[in-house]
Amino acid sequence: DKTIKVWEAATGAERFTLAGHTHWVNACAISPDGAFIVSASDDKTLKVWDAVTGTERATLAGHTGWVNACEISPDGAFIVSASWDKTLKVWDAAMGAKRATLAGHTGAVTACAISPDGAFVLSASRDNTLKVWDAVTGAERATLAGHTGAVTTCAISPDGTFVVSASCDKTLKVWDAAT
Repeated sequence: DKTIKVWEAATGAERFTLAGHTHWVNACAISPDGAFIVSASDDKTLKVWDAVTGTERATLAGHTGWVNACEISPDGAFIVSASWDKTLKVWDAAMGAKRATLAGHTGAVTACAISPDGAFVLSASRDNTLKVWDAVTGAERATLAGHTGAVTTCAISPDGTFVVSASCDKTLKVWDAAT
């Protein structure tokens, strides 16, 4: 579908529909303060929406492949997107400007996560690996290898001490975030 529905949690009533993408919407995220929503689409863009009015605030363009995932930093200052173009992009949430492109995967990037302190980004890829990136400099900190199939998703523990990956190899792996 090319739309995003926003629902009232208490009543289940539809608040509004966000429309503007020209292809499938793959993911969405809500800012920590609830002020904005980000959506990721096969139209190679992300959109930033006002969560109260449903108004489109910005279109983030720059990926050359489908955008599979998006995350918003814990402080709401930046957005990370993951794409079939084998990169992640870091965007300024307030201005919509691209801060950095994180390149290093040899396959499509399927998922991303941001640590609770906003210090690092985790990415999952169809190249069977995960990568850990410095959220400030964009430098690659580590490659986590061990899966024998595409890594489809990843998560970071609430305390930031470990990460989890899920793969087409039918396993989940738990990794120490520090080592």
